[in-house]
Order: sequence, then structure tokens, then C-alpha cells
Amino acid sequence: MMRKSQVGGGNMKNSDRALIDAIEHIFKQTKKNFNVEFWNGETIKYTDTPEFTLKFNDKEAFMGIIRKPTAITFAESFIDKTFDIEGNVIEALTLKDQLNDVEISNTDKLTLLLKGTSIKEAINMHTKEKDKENIAHHYDISNDFYKLALGSSMTYSCAYFKHEEDNLTKAQESKVDYICKKLRLKAGEKLLDVGCGWGKMIIWAAKHYGVEAHGVTISEEQYKYVKEKIKEEKLEDKCFVELKDYRDIKGEEIYDKIVSVGMFEHVGTKNLPLYFKDMHRLLKEDGLFMNHGITCSKKIVVSKEECDFIEKYIFPGGELHAISSVLEVMEETDFEVCDVECLREHYNKTLVHWVNNLMENKEKAIQYASEKTYRTWLLYMIGCALNFNSGSISIYQVLLSKSPKKPGYNIPLTREYMYN
Repeated sequence: MMRKSQVGGGNMKNSDRALIDAIEHIFKQTKKNFNVEFWNGETIKYTDTPEFTLKFNDKEAFMGIIRKPTAITFAESFIDKTFDIEGNVIEALTLKDQLNDVEISNTDKLTLLLKGTSIKEAINMHTKEKDKENIAHHYDISNDFYKLALGSSMTYSCAYFKHEEDNLTKAQESKVDYICKKLRLKAGEKLLDVGCGWGKMIIWAAKHYGVEAHGVTISEEQYKYVKEKIKEEKLEDKCFVELKDYRDIKGEEIYDKIVSVGMFEHVGTKNLPLYFKDMHRLLKEDGLFMNHGITCSKKIVVSKEECDFIEKYIFPGGELHAISSVLEVMEETDFEVCDVECLREHYNKTLVHWVNNLMENKEKAIQYASEKTYRTWLLYMIGCALNFNSGSISIYQVLLSKSPKKPGYNIPLTREYMYN
């Protein structure tokens, strides 16, 4: 290891030196592909060709991290620019995995470096009013901001990469079409999209499969966007969107098919039985329901400290569940589980695309939202990509039927129909 003091380092106080010694101790077992810079000019130089540099810009903020070494204190310092990363941000965040096995004292415990990306099993009550407030916090930032990150498809969920070289737009179109095929959509059928986002699913299904598509969202910004998009596509006779909570959809056996993409993470553990009962109520006999959502690993116990960042800044009220628990609730609400597919690697690739989009459009992102929002979302998306890569979180498409499969039923004997 090389160590070099820059301008100002020679006058460093003993207390400052102790802090820097603590940092060296923490990073001693990690890959040395980076350097560290401090507020007073002191530098820990591990390599002449760093992939990134960790920059501690403020002593008081650094002391706060040492006193309370949680994910949220580290993340907040990044958001406030009292801590920064210069260079390859994605590579920098891999440090969190390298530090997991480092034995350090309580006062040096920085192993939670930027690891605030797992959604906690929140205790918040998911009332209609609270859910609407939480959704507004996450989705009503700015449609222009989201378009920079998500690309022209405006699809905020895992893409489906049929080929390694597919770009994001192609992969998102492949995803919605893949769902349509799994649901075996047919012209004239009625489709409900619960939590329809910016409308990609209902518009695609109406245009390419001839269904009557109904989308619901509780995000004001998404609702306005989808209404305009439907007019732009001249699909008013096939498509419509409502600003409505799924719990407020009235009636029984209305829809031939139902889809939910990236929505049930907002439902809440206590409300999962109600959610699936409502979908069961709204679905016609022999109808199909596709639930596409993020899950967590059953083996990994996530601490409260690791979840605070997401709860405070990104997904207030968000909750993840193990796929085994979700399947149990589905069966308890009288659904038959027809097909389960893991798309974890696809979401990792999707997030890398989103991160690259954000970084390439940094100035516009700050203009449409704020620098704080830009840095928060950059941190969040990179952290999520790493967690999908490690397997601590995953994503599943689960195809459900309202009635047990029987001779003449509307699901073929093999999965080949999904790929034609």
C-alpha cells in the first residue's frame, strides 16, 4: 500500500490522524483500486490509476458517520455532498460487499457503506390516504426527470432482455409483449392494469392485441401523462385510465385478464390478502392474473438501519416479501399458481441502463428536479443494481388462474406459447 500526504497533511492534528488511521484499517482488506481524500488535503493513495476516489469533504459530517455508522448517515452525507465519489460510482458501491466480513470495532463500523437499498418490512398502516401520500413522494417528482432515467418507453419496472445486446427500449417492449403472451390476450377481452404507471402496458395491449385496457394509478403525474398519451395514440375507444385506488374498483368478474407490474411492493404485508382477494373478485371465471414484483431473500435479515435511507428518501411505506410467502397468500385467496419465473438478472441489467441514463443526463436531471434528488436516485439505483446482482432482492412474474386447470382450459400444456 502506498500512502501520500498532500498539501495540508503535514499539519494534521492527532485527532484527524486517528480518524484517517481508522479508515485505513477498515479498507485494509478490500481491493485497492481506489484512493481516499479528506477535507484538509490529506490523501490515502492506494494506486496511481484509481477507478474512483472516496472524498470526505467535511470533518463534522465525517465525525457524524463515525459516531453513528449507519447506512443512512453515509447516504445522507453523499446526498449533501459532504461525502462524494469521483469516478466509477458503480464500482465504488461494490465496496459494501467487500466490507461485509471485515472485523472492526464499534467506533469504526462503516461496513454499512452505501448499503441502504433493501426495503424494510415496514409497520406503517397502508391506508388509502397514506398510500396516496407515499406514491406522490416517489412518483410525482417530475415526468421529465423520470424520462431521462427510464428512457423513451417511460417504463419503471424490470425490462426483459431477449438478447444480450438489446437496448433498453427494445427490452422494455419485449417485457410488455412477454406479459401479453403469458396472459394470452385476445381482441375484445377486458384487461385491468393495477398501478399502470405511465401507461406502457395498457397502450401496448390495446394497440397490438386489441383488448379494452383499463389502467388505474394514484399518482397525479402519471395519471395526467397517461391521459395525454392515450389521446396522442388515438386509443380513446380502447384505452382509459383512472386516478383510483385498487380498493375502490367496484364490481365482480369484470375483467378477463389482470396485470400488476411493480405495484404490489406498495401494498403492505397486512394488506396482501386484501389485495389478492380484490384481484380474485374482479377477475372472471377462468381468468388470468399476472403479478410482476420485487421480492426479498428469506435468508437475509435486514437491519432497521439498512432500511432507513429507502424509507426516508425513496419508498416510504414500501415492503418486500419472500416469494414463498407471496405464493402462500396467493393460494390462500383461491388462486392457482400456474407459472413462476425469476427475472433477477434482467433487473440488474435494467438498473445499469437507468444509472447510465441518469449520469449521462446529469445537468438536465438537476434542472428538472434538484441536485439532491439526482444524487439520491443515483445512490438508490446503483445500490439496487448491486442488491439484485448479489441476490439479496429478486423479481418474479407469477401467473395465476382463478379456476384450477382442467381439460380444455385456456393455458396450453407447455410454455412454448410464451415465446412464439
